[in-house]
Amino acid sequence: MALKTATCLLAACDECGQVLEHPDGGEIHFGTEAQARETALTYAWQELPGGRLVCDADEHQGLLEEHGRLQPGPGAMTLTFDAETDPEVWL
Repeated sequence: MALKTATCLLAACDECGQVLEHPDGGEIHFGTEAQARETALTYAWQELPGGRLVCDADEHQGLLEEHGRLQPGPGAMTLTFDAETDPEVWL
């Protein structure tokens, strides 16, 4: 059996070092930084100024508030109402 060394990237929280894991367990490996960042953001991680990634751990809430980043991540469901199509909402 031949073995080869492969280099990959892991998304890690810049505050606590937690590595992004798949919901079923196990680290998620990436080929590029862009892939790692995009996937982390879909897992409700937040990006702070300077490109720092912060995981969704409760202890980071103060830091996120400080940067005004308490908002739904890209994968969150949002509701949008339009006054022209939903006039009863604005009564």
